[in-house]
Amino acid sequence: MILGIVTARLGSTRLHAKALLPMGESTMVGRVFDVMSKSKVDKAVLCTPDAFLGNFIDGEVKVWGGERDVLSELFYAAYKYNADHIVRITADCPFLTPEIIDKVIEKHLESGADYTYNHHDLFPTDTKEGIDVEVVTFNTLKELHCSSADREHLCTNIEYLDSCRIDMEEERDVFSVNTLEEYMKAYKEI
Repeated sequence: MILGIVTARLGSTRLHAKALLPMGESTMVGRVFDVMSKSKVDKAVLCTPDAFLGNFIDGEVKVWGGERDVLSELFYAAYKYNADHIVRITADCPFLTPEIIDKVIEKHLESGADYTYNHHDLFPTDTKEGIDVEVVTFNTLKELHCSSADREHLCTNIEYLDSCRIDMEEERDVFSVNTLEEYMKAYKEI
């Protein structure tokens, strides 16, 4: 089973409550969740510390307690839904498409890697920021949950994993939304 998880929170420091900002005919979190739901995932879930965000998606919500421990929340959601593979995207990537997500999933399954990504802030990649997709096996997620000191990111030690990077060309001007200026630009383009 492939579980798609969108992570979002209201407490962004650079652009507070950005997940609720209008984007197209929805909110940013609603748009990204809808894209995830249309991909090849078997089930899409929103993981958030803010239950209120569940009002802006058409799907299930897993609420976590106040700590910023994304890694644990990904693990517990994957465990709850008996996932074999977990696809993680963030709600600040409104330029994602189901096709982009599907390409990363397909590459992950073909390669047999523990961890597959198309963009990572800490490791070089040719894929533009803003269409970030990560896929990890449940066993790898379990190992990371038990051993990683970094609780806010899915994977920061890929040199120790059988990882697969997929570089994706994107003709559109894509980026993640972290500031008011980026939001205004994304809103106009979408």
